Amino acid sequence: MILDKGPRALICAGLFCLAGALGSAAQAAEVFPGCAQPGPTGKVWYLDPVNGKTPAAGGNGSQTAPWNSLQGVLSFRFPPGYTRPLLSSVPYYHVVDGKRSYVADQLGSPPIQPGDTIMLMNGNYGDIGIGDYMQQVVNPSFVTVEAAPGQTPVFSTLYIRSTNKWAFNGVKVQSLLGTNNNKQALLTVTDQGAAHPTSDIILENMQISTVDDATSWTKAQWQAQGRSGFREVGGVGNGTNGQPSTTCISMTGSKIRNVRFGAALFGNKSLFQNNDLGYFGDDGIDYGANFLTIAHNYIHDNFDIADANHEDAMQGQNGPLPPGVVFNRFSDILIDSNLVIRQTDPKLAFPTYLQGIDAFDEDWTNLTVTNNVIATSACWGIGYASLHHSKIINNTVVDDGTDAGTKNPAGNVVCRPLTSVGDKTHQGPTSSGVIIRNNIASGLGIYDVNPDMTMDHNICVTIDRKCNILRYVGGKPKWGVYKPGEYADHNIIDRFGASSMFVSFDSAKFLYDLRLKPGAPAIGAGNPAEAPAVDITGAPRASPIDAGAYQHSSGK
Repeated sequence: MILDKGPRALICAGLFCLAGALGSAAQAAEVFPGCAQPGPTGKVWYLDPVNGKTPAAGGNGSQTAPWNSLQGVLSFRFPPGYTRPLLSSVPYYHVVDGKRSYVADQLGSPPIQPGDTIMLMNGNYGDIGIGDYMQQVVNPSFVTVEAAPGQTPVFSTLYIRSTNKWAFNGVKVQSLLGTNNNKQALLTVTDQGAAHPTSDIILENMQISTVDDATSWTKAQWQAQGRSGFREVGGVGNGTNGQPSTTCISMTGSKIRNVRFGAALFGNKSLFQNNDLGYFGDDGIDYGANFLTIAHNYIHDNFDIADANHEDAMQGQNGPLPPGVVFNRFSDILIDSNLVIRQTDPKLAFPTYLQGIDAFDEDWTNLTVTNNVIATSACWGIGYASLHHSKIINNTVVDDGTDAGTKNPAGNVVCRPLTSVGDKTHQGPTSSGVIIRNNIASGLGIYDVNPDMTMDHNICVTIDRKCNILRYVGGKPKWGVYKPGEYADHNIIDRFGASSMFVSFDSAKFLYDLRLKPGAPAIGAGNPAEAPAVDITGAPRASPIDAGAYQHSSGK
């Protein structure tokens, strides 16, 4: 749930919370630094799919005589009763200077102008599309489409391409896969190459789901009818070659529920923040872009729909690959203060393992992973390779005590969630210049053949008083099952496990309050060098630095 605290808010799960800024009408929108912000608003127009009218029947867009079709406002293919799109920036096929072609009217001709706000009343608006095949909608100012006060408008899908400067707020997007012969994700933002780019799309307070309640669904129903949630997919150029064609996309303060894949982030300069993503059947977030922030999200309750996908909360992916390029090189990514809990619902259907924050493909530079909390049963809590000049600092990654999905046919647990940086991904070069510091984990690993790979001041929460640590000796991997004590570079193996570290840890009830309890070995055990200035809740970190995502001592 989200508890409103004015300019800040707490996103809470069970007994503990993470902090993040929530947008409001009186505040600037949350966007990636340097991306466009909406300016002063112009006129306000109203739409009502139930009680509204076409322009031909007397609708004029006022609150007392609203129009009845959003597609009549912004579509190249406007419905009956509309003689042209009502938004001036939308091109349509008509005669200008004696020639028939796709062109937009001059500003001032149709009633709605860029900079205006479109208020939506209750009702289903169907499949909403912006942009057309090899046609651009260019807005000099933001067009805002939002729920009217007290209203919950519903789109079957929202497909945005080859356009710029749109802000959607408070809209519900929901439908089964194949509704209206549509098999897209529920919400898609994309482009049509460099000639038809997409930029500056703001999505706030959205509700995205296949259905409201899927508790009775079978795995077969999920495979046949489940939709993916949000897809932001730029054209080729997001990686090694040139500039991307989809940039400056933000989704904040939104809920994504009852979906297959949760969110795909493949556009540069994008922000995914303060979102609640739960009850998903494949990955929570897939990402592959430059200049990307994934922060203050709550990711929880994934399940197995028997489609052979291995489940990840956040996985770095290939992204669009330019011709002749073997692999993409992604850089400048911040993954901060996210809360990942594999299972919180005791009645969750088809529970399974969930890998945490990872990447097994491509090449990654200037990646910062800080203040994240992960409670799961999978092999990789935080796991990377082909990583360079990057920091994994002050995260809490623990085994959730359930062994869900991690046993082999003989009934033995095959792994615990490590915090680890290895050698190479499937395509990339050897890791270099990485710091693993101040983390609490259920296991540790580092490819420290290169001398600039550092792993210090971490604490391993033991299981049966043992901890697995991977290091390299003579260039060869050496697994060690370590007993409690302090080892090289101030890495500590804690004697008593989760019970000595956290306020509450109850795997039987799926309750995980991973704040540090008084006297926890992590208190004061951290290294202040390059530690984040605040913890996952926004509390300041000061000397002595604690290990993990939560700062207990607050410098006192």
